[in-house]
Amino acid sequence: MACRTQIVLLTTANVLADRDDDLRRLVQSVDAFRQNYPDVTVEHRMLLQCCHDIAAACIRFGFPRDMIVTASPTQVPLSVARNMMLDALLATDSLALANALVAFPDDDAWFPPGVLEYIYDRFQTDSRLDFWFCRYGSAAGMPSTIDERPSSLQDAISRASSNTIFLRGRILKTIGGFDESLGLGTTAKSGEDTEFAMRAYFASQEVRHAPYRMIGHRDFDPSIRAKYFPGTVVALGRYAWTSPQACFAFARKILVGCALMIKRELSPFDFLRAGQMYFTNKAAPNSAEALGRPSGVQRPRRSNLKDKRRYA
Repeated sequence: MACRTQIVLLTTANVLADRDDDLRRLVQSVDAFRQNYPDVTVEHRMLLQCCHDIAAACIRFGFPRDMIVTASPTQVPLSVARNMMLDALLATDSLALANALVAFPDDDAWFPPGVLEYIYDRFQTDSRLDFWFCRYGSAAGMPSTIDERPSSLQDAISRASSNTIFLRGRILKTIGGFDESLGLGTTAKSGEDTEFAMRAYFASQEVRHAPYRMIGHRDFDPSIRAKYFPGTVVALGRYAWTSPQACFAFARKILVGCALMIKRELSPFDFLRAGQMYFTNKAAPNSAEALGRPSGVQRPRRSNLKDKRRYA
């Protein structure tokens, strides 16, 4: 009998944000999977930001007793927060982690009935599968039939987001974590998902794409495309010369920026700023260093970071 694959979920939330119901919905959707698959180990790690009392927060959000909860007294960029959890996860150096299914659901994401079960079964039955992703949306659900396909690089760039990326643990050991110069809370404001997805794509044996909205999350707002343009340019430009497909994706994004300028959704200043950011940050992080951090983003001092512990 095949060894059961472990699931590791990494989520971060700001306790000052009004997302209590969203967090409970996520936890309940994970609990539904636990009930359907009681023999599968699910390790859900939660980093609470702007939190000074872990026990009170766990009670407030209704976290299960086996959730691994850590806290930071301040708010940090999203990519930094994810890497703080990845640091602790990779430090375990567990043999089980290499085969584990790892995902990064946001605090306002959720797994509709049957979805996490389907994804788990895919990784459990296909040992070559390293990277699987789908789409997300507020009306997400489990399709009656699923026609997966091998992913192209453009599929991963366009559709893979932190909420829809599912990786084998061995890929994390190879590529490290998120680029801390990119993402929400940095000057780039975005791009960390795209950059991470591209590294995962290049490192994976098999990448599959299910072109359906299967992960619950608020719908993408097209009006903020201009806001996300600079970070995505940096991410795409960093790997533009690794393959013809990557070069095409980078050129395509520049043309999108030109179109946004014509429609006056993106100012010429911001377009040029995106180019400046690309030339400043075009060097790829060294994946040989665990969770390489090219930006030198200031993290909370260890003395200000609450010790990792299971909520009890």
